[in-house]
Amino acid sequence: MLPFSLIEMPRNLDRFPLFPYSVGRHIQYHHVRPTGFPSNQIFLIRSGIGLFRDLESGTEITLEPGMAFAFPQDRGHEYHPLSHEPWHVAFIGYHGSQAHHFLGDIGRQTSIPFRPDRFEECWKAIGQIWQTVNTQTANRQDEQSMQELSVTLYRLLLMLRQSESHHGVVGRQEFETVRNDALQKAIGLINEHFTEPLLISNLAGAVGYSVQHFQRLFLQEYGVTPHQYLQNLRLQRAVQMIMEDAEIPVQDIALHLGMETNYFIRVFRKTYGCTPGVMRRRLHPSEGGTPQA
Repeated sequence: MLPFSLIEMPRNLDRFPLFPYSVGRHIQYHHVRPTGFPSNQIFLIRSGIGLFRDLESGTEITLEPGMAFAFPQDRGHEYHPLSHEPWHVAFIGYHGSQAHHFLGDIGRQTSIPFRPDRFEECWKAIGQIWQTVNTQTANRQDEQSMQELSVTLYRLLLMLRQSESHHGVVGRQEFETVRNDALQKAIGLINEHFTEPLLISNLAGAVGYSVQHFQRLFLQEYGVTPHQYLQNLRLQRAVQMIMEDAEIPVQDIALHLGMETNYFIRVFRKTYGCTPGVMRRRLHPSEGGTPQA
């Protein structure tokens, strides 16, 4: 049985306010659709974690097990797994005169993921549509099977709409909580490891976001980029070290902070308007000798 199927459309689509266009349930990998998909889509996540990116707005959303997510047709997007565990996704595309109405109710056009109360029933409904389509592949879809597909799709969207209407606010609050927890974890990692060579890409991976999305969320929350936060923390520690020890070599300060010496001096000068050596003289005016760089 094929993991993904395009569905033969009825000759008279007006008879079906809702009708599936595509359906599948399988392990997802990296997909890029710059011009979008030619139908509205619903995604359900069974296992693993993935990232969905709206190419028009730049919004990135992490999709986890038990979540559902709606997205409109003809809108550029891409998605890919984040976890080592297989990202098992069910999806269905659909058309019909009521398609946009249902998408607006479920996803508000640019969706925030939510957790359906009846996730297993929704998962089985997509599987039922998938099986009906595949068993009819050898022959043209007959009138009865087309009606069954439309009815099953309608039931699926009703279950999703009811879940979102009851828990949409909770879903958004949960999404905010996950985001804030991830940023707090990132802050904790920076504070704990700022004296080590620390890559922003590693931080993003540790909290489950892409680098671009992590940097955007961090900037929105704290007003600086992760790199700026890390750099400020290192420079504050450098000044503290100079205050505590008038004799400590600049090279040792840079090494302690996980920075190359020349780069450290350049960043220090740009931030404080003077070199570490001049800062040493200002902080220890009674000390003799010529200050280092």
